Amino acid sequence: MARKKKSSPDSDSPEIKEDPLPEDSTDEESEAEVTVEIVTESDEKQEQTNFEHLQARIDELEPALEEARAYALRAHSETENVRRRMDRELEKAHKYALSDFAQALLSPLDTFDIALQSAKDSDVSDQVIQGFELSVKSLADALEKFGIVSFDPHGEVFDPEKHKAMTYVPHPDAEPGSVIEVFRKGYMLHDRLIRGAEVVVAKEPESPEEEDS
Repeated sequence: MARKKKSSPDSDSPEIKEDPLPEDSTDEESEAEVTVEIVTESDEKQEQTNFEHLQARIDELEPALEEARAYALRAHSETENVRRRMDRELEKAHKYALSDFAQALLSPLDTFDIALQSAKDSDVSDQVIQGFELSVKSLADALEKFGIVSFDPHGEVFDPEKHKAMTYVPHPDAEPGSVIEVFRKGYMLHDRLIRGAEVVVAKEPESPEEEDS
């Protein structure tokens, strides 16, 4: 009986191929992690650099900002001062616009006062005197609406800022330095004096020794 021959590995029988094992990916993952870490660190450094630049710029601009703020406050204060000054000047202009007009009225007003006093000193009837007084009062009321007011300082203490002393007369019953007679009344325009009152002022009576000398 014949013996069978064993087939050699090099025979025509199909070969069984084995799939290659997957390569180890650990190295690639490590490289990726290192790259991410490098990028992250680089971004953080860039952010830190940017922050430092911004902070330096802020520190540089803060003095200019403070100076601009101080300048704005000064400008606002100066503007307010100018506005208040303009308001005061405008108020004065309105308040004392009638100053020249009031000055022009003083002579006619004096004439009214003289006429009224003359009527009282003469034998004029009471009806005429009352008519004069009514006319003078009507005129005074009209002027007062515009701030023009007369004042008669009879009996008051002499005030050199508001009174003009025409003479000093010894008077035994009057306080020395007081007004005992008014030649012409004074006039005010609001709080401004437009004419001082012309007055006679009392002084100490002379002693007998002075009279004899």
